[in-house]
Amino acid sequence: MTSWSRLSSLALLVLQEIVLAEYVRTKKSTIAPVGAEVLTVGVIGDYGWTGWTPSPPHFCLEVLPELQAAGLVIPNEVLNDCDPGDILYITNATALQLGTSSYIGQVCAVKNCTAFLSVGDNFYDSGVDFTTGGIQRFQEAWVGMYSQGVFESAPWYQCLGNHDIVKGQSGVDFQTKVAPIYDPRWNFGTQGLPYWTYDLTGKDWTATFVVVDSDCFLSSYQLNTSVYVNPYTQACYADRQTQIDFLANTFAQSTATWKFLQLHHGYMSSATNETDLAPLVEIVVQHNGVVLNGHDHCLAHYYSNNTNFILSGAAGYPQAGDCNYGIPLGPYAKFLGANPMSAANGFVTMDISKQYINVEYYVRDMQFENGDLYPVPYDLNPSYSFQITEHAT
Repeated sequence: MTSWSRLSSLALLVLQEIVLAEYVRTKKSTIAPVGAEVLTVGVIGDYGWTGWTPSPPHFCLEVLPELQAAGLVIPNEVLNDCDPGDILYITNATALQLGTSSYIGQVCAVKNCTAFLSVGDNFYDSGVDFTTGGIQRFQEAWVGMYSQGVFESAPWYQCLGNHDIVKGQSGVDFQTKVAPIYDPRWNFGTQGLPYWTYDLTGKDWTATFVVVDSDCFLSSYQLNTSVYVNPYTQACYADRQTQIDFLANTFAQSTATWKFLQLHHGYMSSATNETDLAPLVEIVVQHNGVVLNGHDHCLAHYYSNNTNFILSGAAGYPQAGDCNYGIPLGPYAKFLGANPMSAANGFVTMDISKQYINVEYYVRDMQFENGDLYPVPYDLNPSYSFQITEHAT
């Protein structure tokens, strides 16, 4: 290929990016209703297992070690799709995602949920990109999965998780630029970026949400042994101050009644406290905001430094260890949706009004053929709840 041909191809790619970004910016998305005295939203995370096909056992157990011994560079996606834990989970995880989506639909039909807020890991195990396989995955694991009842017309306000960025920029572009065009319920802002802001507006109140990509903040994802290190995460880690400034400026300029940081990883956790997120959390604390996150595969409420941390990572494959088997590690852990045998599937709802935010944790009864791993007497009622009454500043 001549230099002129390379230049022409590069120019065409840049032009395509500009055209796509402009189309996303002007496209009408489905949004939450405006003017309600009380608006109910569901917070959902770590759900996207359906349609993932792991690599064959022969490759993962026999071929892959030989390739590594021979010094071949193995793509992160290939390594990730041989993850032994996730391979073990996939059959149950798919069934649990399907059952939990039905459970969420039942609860939200009663509660009249009008929008859903994602806290990431929308597509295990290595995200989706702009390929035929990626399109089919998106259709099966999200469009088709969340299409009935309350899901049919409710908007989703989206966020990236670590599994969503394994493919790098191509995976990010699919969720931020292609998916909003494919289905108008999928909201990811108007700039085609992995960080963005939106408002929910009621009769006499406003809630400002800032979404960031927490993958860009973790130093552990920069190690050459991490399946999450790629040109995208390297670039956004180097430029993470941009997202910090975006959060600070958005909160400073907002006069909203309530302010939320929406991201994937947890600063407060029963598994791993991601302290690299401290610059973001400091801004939230300054504005008396609320943190919404996933990543840990369970439900939890943490309270620290006068700040509520709402974990909703239980819409796919729940893991009791992520919530320390239900045993609080300190006074900051107010609720843990786990016991010594299992964590429970479920999600969180927020009833937002001017006077308060009513936060309810809906925990699914984990009844299976061989017993009930997490008994809930009547799981259409919340298992735990609390209220936030102090407005943002």
